Amino acid sequence: MTEISSVDPFSLNRQGVVQTDKEAGAVLGQEDFLKLLTAQLTNQDPMSPMDNAEFLSQMAQFSTVDGIERVNSGIEGLANTMSQSQVQTAASLLGKSVLVDGNVARPGSDGGIHGMATLDSAASEVVVSYNDAKTGGVLYTQVLGAQSPGQVAFDWDNVPQDIVANHGQVRVTVVADTETGTVSVPTSVYAQVKSAIGGPSSTNITLQLEDYGALDTLEVTAFR
Repeated sequence: MTEISSVDPFSLNRQGVVQTDKEAGAVLGQEDFLKLLTAQLTNQDPMSPMDNAEFLSQMAQFSTVDGIERVNSGIEGLANTMSQSQVQTAASLLGKSVLVDGNVARPGSDGGIHGMATLDSAASEVVVSYNDAKTGGVLYTQVLGAQSPGQVAFDWDNVPQDIVANHGQVRVTVVADTETGTVSVPTSVYAQVKSAIGGPSSTNITLQLEDYGALDTLEVTAFR
């Protein structure tokens, strides 16, 4: 009876030829390993059987290698999926508008100006002023009334046609009457996405926004 109990199945190929670890890793699969292990058990010397510790060690060795390969494969697949998803997201946002911190806005595709004001506390009245960004002249004033803490949407739908036609800049100012007095309120406005920058090996896509420059797609919280 042939003894192979001292031969590591990781060092054999299908023909029983000893290989280096690198060569074996390129050829030996799970099915091959199980066949070799079965042959090893079948042909072992009954007077000197394989030690349980050695058997478990070989099983653990193969499981570890196989597990690492599966994890690496999964990570690579996930990275590719994320990259494709980011590119698709960026492409879908081209020509649309995303919410960005700031107070300079332009009419959107619907001819209106839209944004959000963030209130730290309740207000008895909130007033939104729309001014010409160059001259500072008041174009429109909007009274929103009493508001609870949090985000408050503002919309100017009837923007004059000359501003819409020229895609002119409008500066938005929001003030609120609170228990501590009249305070300025931070604003966010919708800015148009002009382009997207990224690479095939990167999952990070950067949007170029009109008036605001670069913004990572991961920072996008709302779009229209």
